[in-house]
Amino acid sequence: MKISIKHRLEYALFRTVIAGLNILPEGLAYRGVAAIGRLYYSCNKRRQEYAMRFLRQAFPDSKTDRELRDLGRQAFGNFMKVTIDLVIARRRLREKPLESYVEGVDTMQECLRNGPLLVVSGHLGSWEAGAMAVAHTMPETHVITRPLKNPLVRKFIEGQRKSLGLHVHSRRGGIRAISRALDDGAIGIQAVDQNQRQRGVFAPFFGKLASTERAAATLAVRKGYPVAICFCLRVGSGFRFRFEVCDVIQPEPPMHGEDAAIAASRLVRRINTSLETAILRYPEQYLWTHDRYRTQPKSPQPAPDYDGVTAAVGSGY
Repeated sequence: MKISIKHRLEYALFRTVIAGLNILPEGLAYRGVAAIGRLYYSCNKRRQEYAMRFLRQAFPDSKTDRELRDLGRQAFGNFMKVTIDLVIARRRLREKPLESYVEGVDTMQECLRNGPLLVVSGHLGSWEAGAMAVAHTMPETHVITRPLKNPLVRKFIEGQRKSLGLHVHSRRGGIRAISRALDDGAIGIQAVDQNQRQRGVFAPFFGKLASTERAAATLAVRKGYPVAICFCLRVGSGFRFRFEVCDVIQPEPPMHGEDAAIAASRLVRRINTSLETAILRYPEQYLWTHDRYRTQPKSPQPAPDYDGVTAAVGSGY
């Protein structure tokens, strides 16, 4: 890919900010980026619209618009903290063991040690710290990520992830690489809570159909891999976390004469339900500014199927 002047300038600014954050005391660095995030959210009307639409869907009656705006602003501050977790992690893990920063490591090991296993998560808490914790604990961990647009920043971030023990795969074709790794006993991680423009499965998310990632569920059904829904929640304001295993699902095989896509769709619905429960417990740590319901069924009122799940056209991964 050709690297433009804009990419180079963005990367130079990015590295300057990273260098500055490494100099600052940790508490000041986290407070600073959170404040920048809240300010950016307050000025970005488009992101506010996404967040308010999503928040109203999740809290239809229990919160006022003012409370929802405050919640969205607070949550975007947490998102900005996630952007520096990855950089701080390398330094912190050289100083002290993982258990000094992440509670619940014993629970995580108990859940994950009998791999192969698919870990599905969402943009709740610190997904970077969660992947780092799994990679630091397990022999081999593979993760699917969405590539950043700037190739220089993307290369830097991928290098940070790899230095922490993660095998990184792009969304395009990444599930095949994870399938091969799981066949050898590895752990696979994927966030499944963002809009899928193509080849998703339409399943309820906070009461409204959302185009949902189906590759992990399809793989689990086809090969019988258990699925663990896990999150790494931030404790306090800095680099301290609690790893939570919310649910472990053993996928049901297709019923007699049933297509595998239907069984995968049922699993998608179960995963979404677990995600909703966790998000509602910690809404101030969720990324609400994503346009979750952008892709909708072509029919304005699709007939629900598969216990309320509507499969999109296409199968496999």
